[in-house]
Amino acid sequence: MPTMLQESDAAELRALQLKAYGRDGGLTRADAARLRELEATRESTPAATAAQDAAVPETTAVESSQAESTDVPVAEEAADEDSANAADTSAPTRDAQALETTALRAALRQHWKAIAAASAVLLVVGLAAGWALFGRAGGVELTAAQQERRAELQAEGGYDAGSLRAIGQEEGVLVWHATKEDGEMVCLVLDTPQDSATQCQRSEDAQNGNGIGVSVNLDSVEGEGAEQIWASAVRTTEGELVAIIQRWPSSQNDWLSQFAGEERVRAEELLEEGFQDYSFSVVGYFQDAPIWYGQRLVGATAEDCLVVDAIDGIACGPLGEAQSSGLSLGGITADVSGSPEDSWSITLAFTSNQTPYLVIAGDVSAADIAKPGLTVKPGETLELGGEYQDPIQVEIPADGTEG
Repeated sequence: MPTMLQESDAAELRALQLKAYGRDGGLTRADAARLRELEATRESTPAATAAQDAAVPETTAVESSQAESTDVPVAEEAADEDSANAADTSAPTRDAQALETTALRAALRQHWKAIAAASAVLLVVGLAAGWALFGRAGGVELTAAQQERRAELQAEGGYDAGSLRAIGQEEGVLVWHATKEDGEMVCLVLDTPQDSATQCQRSEDAQNGNGIGVSVNLDSVEGEGAEQIWASAVRTTEGELVAIIQRWPSSQNDWLSQFAGEERVRAEELLEEGFQDYSFSVVGYFQDAPIWYGQRLVGATAEDCLVVDAIDGIACGPLGEAQSSGLSLGGITADVSGSPEDSWSITLAFTSNQTPYLVIAGDVSAADIAKPGLTVKPGETLELGGEYQDPIQVEIPADGTEG
């Protein structure tokens, strides 16, 4: 039965281990056999193992594993070395390797517990950081008044059940996100202490990278200047919807300065009729009068509208749907007796990148019409809004008759 290593054996074991496992180490076969014998003796007595481990220089688990899973490095010797030495020591070697493997697994289990504990700490820290950056996963905590506002928006907006939720707030500004028509439309609602605005668009457009945004202009209060508030919805790296809210000082007079003369007067009238600041622009001209596109509020409902001043006509539709379905005004031309003769239409449509353009259709050959200004006569010049709102003159072909 193996006994505890003597002091001389322990010293010999340390010397052989240093020679075997140290940098550029190497053993003869005889030294390797002796090392295995001494290690087997050490492993057979737990008390001796603990004492011996304290005396041997520390090695990493990887180094121990590599040393124990491969043969000890052996220096070249004469070919006549007795091969029986290897056979005689094979059994002790397997026992030593089994014992050392058990010890290695125990050490790995201890390291694993430490790593698991550290990972748990990192997970908690990561969750806390995520809340700080993106807000709680459940969204904004609503006050009683805000919950009532949500019920009001749901009733008025016709949003998909359960889709309306707050995704961000800042200094009295609250941003809501919802879907309509079974997810076909996505909508953003911006609530401020003074006003509210809504913007919707097709879900497929949002998925294709066309961001949705909505803005509200606040009047000056208690000496503070007017400002514009703009909000958009983005997704975090974890897929959660959050709001981006931006503010900057604004002046209505500065914005209206883009319109001159009669157009400035008409723009001020549109504001009085419920059109929102910064929302409308001239997209073309018909019979030397502007054609407008913008958003207006009727009660609590926001709409997209096409306004054709030449015929004093207006066509409106649900906010956000004009980009896909367009807006159109139409009528009937009449002969001199007032009898209906042909139909006509003025349509505002949009390109795939949301650039507006006008389409005029119908018989424009009639000399007299039921209401003056309803059609473009042959030979007239029609101005349409270009990509950068620059007028584009289009000459209507003449049909050979006098208009």
